[in-house]
Amino acid sequence: MEIREITEDEIQDAFLLSAQAFSQGGRDDDFATNRRNDPNRLPSTTYGLWDQHGLQAKVAVIHYRQHFGPDCVFPMGGIGGVVCLPASRGRGYAGIMLRHALDKMRESGEFVSDLFPFSWEFYRRLGWEWVGVRNDYVVLTRTLLADKGTEEVRAATVADRPAIQSCYTTWAGRYRGLIERDVKLWNRVLDDSAKEYAYTFVYEPEGKVEGYLTFKGWKDKETRLREFVVLTPRAQRALLGLLRRHEMQVDAFAWSAPSDDSLWHERYHWDVQTRTQPVTSARVVDVAAALSAWKPNAGASGQVTIRVKDDVAAWNTGTWQTDFSEGHSVVRAVTSEPDVSLDIQAFTQAYHGTPGLASLRKAGRLDVHSEAGYEALCRLLDGPPMWMNDSF
Repeated sequence: MEIREITEDEIQDAFLLSAQAFSQGGRDDDFATNRRNDPNRLPSTTYGLWDQHGLQAKVAVIHYRQHFGPDCVFPMGGIGGVVCLPASRGRGYAGIMLRHALDKMRESGEFVSDLFPFSWEFYRRLGWEWVGVRNDYVVLTRTLLADKGTEEVRAATVADRPAIQSCYTTWAGRYRGLIERDVKLWNRVLDDSAKEYAYTFVYEPEGKVEGYLTFKGWKDKETRLREFVVLTPRAQRALLGLLRRHEMQVDAFAWSAPSDDSLWHERYHWDVQTRTQPVTSARVVDVAAALSAWKPNAGASGQVTIRVKDDVAAWNTGTWQTDFSEGHSVVRAVTSEPDVSLDIQAFTQAYHGTPGLASLRKAGRLDVHSEAGYEALCRLLDGPPMWMNDSF
């Protein structure tokens, strides 16, 4: 068995695995060439596993940066393209590849990782766990209300991109999990696609973008928004009013929003459909590095000792003491008794803020040995909820 990075010359062969796993056998003889020439190609590393019969499995790590509140942007390894050929399944190859990816992410300083699972149980066994709560809305256009603020909404131009990006960055600082977007990522969100035009609208009172929404193409029965970002309630009302003006074209709009979204306060109707589900699956790759990088709220101080159990990444298993004050954390391994004990899955959820420590404790997902220590851990990890609006 050999595990290593897949070279550019091997990418077309590696595509055959993806075609069988994700594309129902769809053929693309130009995949490698198109990938190489893609101006918006994201930075990533793809690893493969070869046995005596050739390439059997692969996994890609996409190198992102992720907002964790207003003052933190952390390196994150996004897991994608996890594939094992059908004839080789059941041999543990996918698990081997993910363990290899964990090693590589730790080496590169990517101490958190996200993925979108085909199976929550499969990735839970490897230390990933669901994080965040999202609301998926379907709203009939005819039920939306007109709003005088819609007069401050207009179609965006390329010149508006810096203002849109600034609005997004402010919004991202209110959560843990949103991707820090570079030009390539913004192009993917706002540019026309090969088959559809992109439509972006900004709400700009007093000459400053306070919210925007964007989508590509539309469908008569239901059109999905790519993004709906608002910094104020008036921005939400104004942009909902803009959607109402599409009543002759679109029966309903659908979009995803964070758990603290205020749509129900702005406009509730019996025909508003809301589905609640996890945002994604995440993992803390390196506990010590994650705690050291975390910036507690100003004025929060204390000391807490936690014991973490990680059956896959042995470097995380142990007892960790964190001293924190003035927005900084100092972490060291200790042998003393812990204040709180939990596994890597529960620690990951607490670190991402949703579900929080109180919810985890109520669910029996952690053991508290010291109330004072538990309260210190709550102060340490206090912060915004988890939310992400990109997929990979």
